[in-house]
Amino acid sequence: MEYVHGTVTLQMIFALHWVTYCSWYKGAIRAAVHENVQKILSCRTFLLGYHLYQCPKCEAIRIMPHSCKSRFCSCCGKIATDKWTEERLSDILAVGYHHLVFTLPWQLRLFCLVNRQVMFQLLFSAAAWSLQSWTLQYSGYVPGIYIVLHTFGSDLKFNPHFHVLITAGGLSRDRQKWISAPKNFLMPQKGLKKRWKHSVMKGMIAANEQNKLEMPFLPKKGEYLNLRGVISTIAKLCWYINIGARLLEVGMNIKYIGRYTKRPVISETRIIKCTDRWIIFKFKDYAEGGKTSIKKMGVFTFITYLTNHIPEKNFRIVRGYGLFSNRLKGTLLPKARLLVDQSTTKEKVALKPWRARMTEYYGKDPLMCETCLQEMILVDVWYEPPLNNLLNVMKLSKRDKIPQRQINLYANSS
Repeated sequence: MEYVHGTVTLQMIFALHWVTYCSWYKGAIRAAVHENVQKILSCRTFLLGYHLYQCPKCEAIRIMPHSCKSRFCSCCGKIATDKWTEERLSDILAVGYHHLVFTLPWQLRLFCLVNRQVMFQLLFSAAAWSLQSWTLQYSGYVPGIYIVLHTFGSDLKFNPHFHVLITAGGLSRDRQKWISAPKNFLMPQKGLKKRWKHSVMKGMIAANEQNKLEMPFLPKKGEYLNLRGVISTIAKLCWYINIGARLLEVGMNIKYIGRYTKRPVISETRIIKCTDRWIIFKFKDYAEGGKTSIKKMGVFTFITYLTNHIPEKNFRIVRGYGLFSNRLKGTLLPKARLLVDQSTTKEKVALKPWRARMTEYYGKDPLMCETCLQEMILVDVWYEPPLNNLLNVMKLSKRDKIPQRQINLYANSS
């Protein structure tokens, strides 16, 4: 069996192979992976319920199955990304920004895979501390920081790193003035790298002493990694941090970083072919100067690479610090806006409702009756598998009238 470009979806791949994959990797699949894959398999099917509409003139019925809302889903992830981006753009301060990228030595990738919660938590804290301690110690201000965890590359390999957006300045210690960073300069890269390295290693040692860190096993060598040896190795390496130039238009970078917050690991348009054994897809090969290359991967390997990037349930991969932290932004952000002559927030741009998005995508209104061109009316809503009710709906005759009480009930509840 073979499927080619344009017909392959992630939902289809999981529908064909997930049961066999689970039996093969029994006991090794995380609960968060099971939950997200089940959501994808149920997305836009009647398993998640539906909205039922009926034409008031010819009484034709149209059923709209619910979506899964998973960030791992190729359909729902894009909507969540757009929502996050619009929220950040409305809250952002009208000042200069720097975009930074914090990376890890490859030796720590196994530790992140085995100890997701512990490692990612300490990495977030280490990145935030490295920046805030420097700005407070040497410049005397509290900046606004957004940190986004990104775990995948274009070729789907597990490569955790952090995208950081930080204000080029911040509130003074006494909260009475805005201190701007020197023109086109944030802090010395060398000093920041040392703080980042020291904070991560210190956090790993502390976690190990508290028995929170599990040592990865190396099947080829038949032994567990030794933390002391790993720390000794990575201490000698130069940890890479890129500090971008001053950004005067932050909107583009918010959208760039937003791509990593909710979107799925791979766009379905990149999948060229799917067979019973292989997945062939395109990726941007940075080792070859960013040219487009082709990769062939076994189906089970492809699924493993995909699901490695699913975070644990309720784990936040986007976090705010300083002026943008949940604890401080309610009190400090209004004060900062006054000091930078930005008295009000930007007007929030509402995300297009599903009806407008569907109309734009398909070129026709999904709630207009194709027969008599009347707008359809909501009749019923279900949020669970409605097997018996769905059978009754399909048997509705044109003589049945729309129950007015059901319409009113929904209008009041919404």
